[in-house]
Amino acid sequence: MEEKFFIISPAPHIRKKHSIRTMMFDTIIALIPAGVASLVFFGFYSLLIILVSVIFSVLSELLVNLLRKQEPTVVDLSCIITGLLFAYTLPARLPLWIVAIGVSFGIIFGKQIYGGLGFNPFNPALIARAFVHIAFPQNMGNFSVVDGVSSATALTILKHFPEQISNIPSIKNLLIGNYLGSLGETSVVFLLLGYFYLVFKKHINPFSTLAYILTVGIVTFFVDKQNLWIYLLSGGIFLGGIFMITDPVTTPVSSKGKIIFAICCGILTCIIRFWGSYPEGVCFSILFMNLLTPLIDNYTIRKKFGFKKV
Repeated sequence: MEEKFFIISPAPHIRKKHSIRTMMFDTIIALIPAGVASLVFFGFYSLLIILVSVIFSVLSELLVNLLRKQEPTVVDLSCIITGLLFAYTLPARLPLWIVAIGVSFGIIFGKQIYGGLGFNPFNPALIARAFVHIAFPQNMGNFSVVDGVSSATALTILKHFPEQISNIPSIKNLLIGNYLGSLGETSVVFLLLGYFYLVFKKHINPFSTLAYILTVGIVTFFVDKQNLWIYLLSGGIFLGGIFMITDPVTTPVSSKGKIIFAICCGILTCIIRFWGSYPEGVCFSILFMNLLTPLIDNYTIRKKFGFKKV
């Protein structure tokens, strides 16, 4: 009788083909439609911003690898995600040197200074966005059309120039992205394509995004229901809700924790928008909640059987 040998490997025994690299690659694919939309609506210069952001993101990571005498970590593609997300939060006419400085700051001080991917408590792209927002406020507030005529964004009009509300684009233009705003934030339709792709690939929890958008919608309804759709469809709600509050490194681990994180981000976004000095609150709300991720994990991660707190 033929003998059969069985090899038993250590747990876990359920395995998937997913890896960090495949997850990052799929995220890049999901971000491409929004990048194409930025090229269509904002012109060729938007492509230069995206390329400079990605290139300096890679170069900054390679520089840190060189200084630490470690193997290049750019192969996991995470720095490309940072470069894309940072570029998508920028105005269409931002000087390229600011783009290079900002993304380098995000990689070095938002990611690598903590030890690299998996150890960073904050989203590097948002660290870069917050840095350039504070360091170069005039440039970051300069949203202009191709011919150089400056104008305010929809959220800025609602907050500071309500008498110009007639200049806010129609709901149709807000959906497709044909209005002034940051490169990758304007087109809800193209961002949703990325969302459905990531959900299909099972890389993100779909309910986190829904909880975030729903929370913003509910709070906005009670504060300013007349302009509800303008608040929902303009700004960084969908970019942040799809690609940033679902970040596996800087957000809670458990499904319950992810929902709590998303709801709190939504509330903070509205607080900043309606009662803060900035017309937009997505960036700072997510960064603040990144601080609370360990606390949320502490109360939502299921304890091991027989666990006893000392």
